[in-house]
Amino acid sequence: MTRARPRRLFRALVVLAALAARPAVAQEEKDVLRPCTTAELVGTWEVIRFGTAPSARVDRSDPYFYPHQRYVFSADATMHHLTSKTPMTPAAHRALLSKATPSTWAVDGKGRLLMQREGEARLETAACEVLTKEVIDPKSGVASPPGDVLLTRSDRAHKPVMRRQLRRLDGLGE
Repeated sequence: MTRARPRRLFRALVVLAALAARPAVAQEEKDVLRPCTTAELVGTWEVIRFGTAPSARVDRSDPYFYPHQRYVFSADATMHHLTSKTPMTPAAHRALLSKATPSTWAVDGKGRLLMQREGEARLETAACEVLTKEVIDPKSGVASPPGDVLLTRSDRAHKPVMRRQLRRLDGLGE
């Protein structure tokens, strides 16, 4: 019995040390995210990561799912979503911007991005959140810096089905 007690104590110390040494990968959302504001979205953003829930239907031939995407938010409440099958050069960016159907956009009091394409009655919404601290993806080990934006679309049951991670592009203008 006297040998069992030190072993249990040692085992408990090892477990505590292991827990303390683990990186804070799975941080609480409230600790690393805050709602977007209108002012900080103005500018050009590149989609750097795009994910869908397993239940989401993805049609890779639909421009909405092309691998290279940008959002251009203007201060006059217009937005353009640019999509391409190939990486965008500055010339391609300008060409796509001149052809893209504009949308109106706003951020509501809850930090949701509201978008309505010109000529359409449907209002699209996405939770819009800004990273306040660096976050490391537990699967890939890739770090996401503060200032990146997450746009999350949910289904009618309010379950997330699609998320885009955006990073500001400097120097492109509109």
